[in-house]
This record gives sequence, structure tokens and C-alpha cells, in this order.
Amino acid sequence: MGAWGTAIFSDDTAADIRDDFKDHISDGLSCAEATERILEEWRDSIGDPDDGPVIWLALAATQWRLGRLMPHVKQKAVEIIDSESNLERWEGKDREKRRKVLERLRAQLQSEQPKPRVIPKRFRDSCDWEIGELIAYTTLSNDKVLFRVIGFHVDNGGKSPICELLDWKGREIPNEKDLRSVGIKKREHAGGALLISQFIIGRVIERELPANRVQRVGIRLRPAQQLRRPVLYLWRYLDRVLKDDFDVE
Repeated sequence: MGAWGTAIFSDDTAADIRDDFKDHISDGLSCAEATERILEEWRDSIGDPDDGPVIWLALAATQWRLGRLMPHVKQKAVEIIDSESNLERWEGKDREKRRKVLERLRAQLQSEQPKPRVIPKRFRDSCDWEIGELIAYTTLSNDKVLFRVIGFHVDNGGKSPICELLDWKGREIPNEKDLRSVGIKKREHAGGALLISQFIIGRVIERELPANRVQRVGIRLRPAQQLRRPVLYLWRYLDRVLKDDFDVE
């Protein structure tokens, strides 16, 4: 059911509602506009007996915390709490824990909400690299390695490249003809639990990408593999994970 606990936001759907609403506010929408956008984006789930109550409860809790609780959202959430419809998906001790969570939320929604908070605009990653493009990355040992772009990962955090690592390291980048015969590096974790051959490289703040160590080399080559389920690396940890996962340093 996408929940890992009884708290309001210990639920995938609730967490998404919270994050989406905050993003809409930070993008400049009014509370009414952000609420309308949420209800439109989630209209297919509103009527679901499991997800519907979670959406209203998460929206009400988020709006109260941000000092933007709308009357109709509050009313809907209180009605759900009073009807106990959200308790039907819980059993045993978890049911009682959830009941107490909802009782606290009801009391909170009936209390005076905080003053409206300023929501800073969330950083969204961006990337203008092209599929097949080779990107040189200078390691801490001052050698270069080459990433090849094989796709992009796009979500609320922006657009990040999905890359494969060429089986090459050196100081001078080979010419395009020589690079055509270079394979890719792969690493199988202990017990064969995970084969790493492609990865997203993302960032959560603008300056995280080390621009002085990244170079577009002007060469495009056909990717060696189709997109599957890449692992996620952050630029800030890239040196460490390249060493741990590919023995590159």
C-alpha cells in the first residue's frame, strides 16, 4: 500500500503530495492554484478508497504546516478522520497507532495555523548533453575517464544524464576511430546481486557539478547498451563510487 509507517507522511503518496504542493508554491502558484493543480494531477486517485483519503490528509497536513490551510481541504480531511475510512487499511496495533495519528492531526487542523512560510524554489538539475556524447571526467589522480550518455532521468528533481563508463583511462583522449573499439566497464557486486553498467549522475545543488573537471570532447558514439535500471550517483560522491564500483581513481 506504499506505507512504511503510521505517520501521515510515512507513505509514498502522502510524501508525493507534500513535495508536489511545496514545489507548486515555490514556483509561484497561489495556494488555491496549487491546490487545484494537485487535485487535477491526482484526479484518478482521489476516488480510490485507499489513496483518496491519504491525498486529502496529506494535503491538509502540508497546508497547515505551511500556514496555507484552505477551508474545503480542512473540511474534507476532518470528514475523513471522523468517518474512520482511513483506518480500514490498518490492522492490529498499527490500527490504534494510526487512530492516534489522525486524532492529533484533527486537533492540529482545528488549531490556529502558523503564519504563511516562504518556500524557497527547489533546485532542479538540468543537462544539455546529447545521447551518445562522450564526456571526459578528470579523476583525483589527474587521469581522465570517459562517460557516454545513453539516456536521461527526468523527475521533479529535473533532468540528469544516464551514462556508461568506457573501459579507458589516460591523460590524452584517443581519437574517435580508436574509441569505437573501446568497451564499457561493468561491476558485479558480491553474490551477483547487482550488475552495475549504467548510472544516473545527479546533483541537488547547482555548484555540486565540478565544472573544471568535466569536459565535452565533441565525440558521439552509439551507446553499448539499452536503458535498464541504472543506479544513482551524486556528483559530490562520484570519485568515491568510481573507486568502489569500478576501481577507478
